[in-house]
Amino acid sequence: MKELPLILLVDDDPVILELIQEILRPGSYTVEVARNGREAVERLQGCSYDLVLTDMVMPEMQGLDLLQYVRLHHPETLTIVFTGYANYQDAVAAVKLGAFDYLTKPLRAEILRHAIDRALEFRRLTRAQHDLELIFQGAESLGWQALELVSDTPEAAVLAALQEEVRPEQDLKETGRRFLEASRRLVGASHGSIFLFDPSSGLFSGLAALGPNQEYRAGLEVPASSGIMGYLATHPRPLLVSDMRQESRFPMIPPRAGYHSASFMIIPLLGRKFWGVINLTEREGAESFTSRDLFLGWLLGRLLVEILETRKAPQPSEQFTSPAVWVQEQVPVALAILDENLKIVQANPALERLLGFEEKKLAGKEFFPNLGLDHRQQLDLEEAFRSALAGGEAREFFSLKAHPNGTSELFLGVKVVPMPGEKGSSRGLVLMEDMSELEHLRQRLQLFEHLAIMGKLSLCVAHELNNPLDGVHRYLSLALMKKDQPQEVERYLLEAQKGLQKMASSIKSLMFSANPLKQSRPRDNLLKLLQDAVKIMMFQASDQKVQVSLNPPRKLQQVIMDGDLYHVFLNIIKNALQAMPQGGHLHISGHLHPEEVEITFEDTGAGLSPQELEQIFQPFYSTKEGAKGLGLGLPICQKIVERHGGRLMVTSRLQKGTKVSIFLPQAVHKEGHDH
Repeated sequence: MKELPLILLVDDDPVILELIQEILRPGSYTVEVARNGREAVERLQGCSYDLVLTDMVMPEMQGLDLLQYVRLHHPETLTIVFTGYANYQDAVAAVKLGAFDYLTKPLRAEILRHAIDRALEFRRLTRAQHDLELIFQGAESLGWQALELVSDTPEAAVLAALQEEVRPEQDLKETGRRFLEASRRLVGASHGSIFLFDPSSGLFSGLAALGPNQEYRAGLEVPASSGIMGYLATHPRPLLVSDMRQESRFPMIPPRAGYHSASFMIIPLLGRKFWGVINLTEREGAESFTSRDLFLGWLLGRLLVEILETRKAPQPSEQFTSPAVWVQEQVPVALAILDENLKIVQANPALERLLGFEEKKLAGKEFFPNLGLDHRQQLDLEEAFRSALAGGEAREFFSLKAHPNGTSELFLGVKVVPMPGEKGSSRGLVLMEDMSELEHLRQRLQLFEHLAIMGKLSLCVAHELNNPLDGVHRYLSLALMKKDQPQEVERYLLEAQKGLQKMASSIKSLMFSANPLKQSRPRDNLLKLLQDAVKIMMFQASDQKVQVSLNPPRKLQQVIMDGDLYHVFLNIIKNALQAMPQGGHLHISGHLHPEEVEITFEDTGAGLSPQELEQIFQPFYSTKEGAKGLGLGLPICQKIVERHGGRLMVTSRLQKGTKVSIFLPQAVHKEGHDH
């Protein structure tokens, strides 16, 4: 039976409480009420809510105070504020404290329900994005072995047939077309495109397209400095957008005109280098793409990368056009050909406009001194150019501050490359682009990100340090009271010192956990990997009123393992917490048996039926409400554990909880210890 969203409604007016309860019709939500902020805090301490609706003006505890409490102690719970005394200052304060929405009385039923549905959907998508990141971390550690997760499925047959029929020596455009046709069968994408990335030019070039205007779209060139493809060039993670209209990550991207669906996927082609992207849009039936589709698209991308990296390198004649043609064409990027004396042989109009010279006045001039760079940057550019002339690699410089020809300040992007097809030539190319606007936007973005991170970190630090700080204060007060008893003073000071050490450890942990999933984890001892996974999930556990006890033997410090086991522990803890949305207990322990190492995770959640237990290791099978989960967490965990020569076992009973046991062979233990 589907569990309804649990909402806490807070207002001191009985009429408002009754009205909102009528608006939130039974069958769609479960609503509990609190008549003031203090009562709301008591309810939050005993239960985990999906959403809090609160009035702004109340006795005993104001709405902003309650909002601050929720943000600090229950960061996963969203809040909507409403008030009959609306003003700009309160709205700004509410948003700064993390309110999802700000409504004014009298409340209209359709507006309130729409705000609630948006908040709940945002919460679901945020959790789903976090879950997806965990899945791909585990899948990437498996590599191409991840294909086994979908064995014996129609999708696996499509991928196997594609792998069989496509050969590296075939025409690359035909290969791209076949991959896009396969995407239609895999995920139902009726539109799509493949773009390859050229780092020397900073452009995405179309390889193949699916859907209307195929030839036109396949011939496009897109700058990497714009659009979502450019975002993936620097953040190469599979991207699923369920609804662009509700997407907050790309506010500068205009609406996608001419599409029936607001959902799309972009798969980065990442191997020895970043090759490009696969764009998939317009799922058949105008439906949204799912997490399952994203995983299948990721497998498709891995197969295409395999083809790209086994192809023979193109000959220089195939790879480059004549330099004279480059200059004569209307190249939007400023371009100059320099000789071995670093003087301009030929330039295009874009360069003349950028440097502020009159037409045809650049030939024969020294190039780098006219850029108005500082001395160090000028020397670096000259050295890079001479290296390119000697056959070295192309070099790229970002956001160089310049004052060309005495003009106002610019930020330039400069690329220094050898002449196309002429290694060891006496001439080279310099390409330049005015990046001033982009640099100013980047600086503003860095400032906003810094402020956001500082705000989040401040909340985390306050939450994590509150208890030990209180203990330090008490022990120091006791030491002052007992100052005539040296032994007592020493004992209290030692306890205070322990509290300070715990605070220092918490700060270190918080700094690491600011972006835990982007870190590639090296080998480490088993106890440390387990402790790190528990620390990362403690805020969610606290928010859900789940008590976590960790009691592994200290001897696990002797077991050195690959860091991918961290993702196994993280997934298992996440699953346990999701099984206990209203609180419970998770007990984590470990044992060293004569022939193997055992780690167990026991929760007091709803448990699994025998039928569910038989299917949990089947790919794409999920027990989450509404099939929202991808259903690959446990299969990936099982594959990783098996790769270490171990096994993963799950036992469960309905309403009795679930126990997950990981067994690693003692041979691995000894090998790790020897390392």
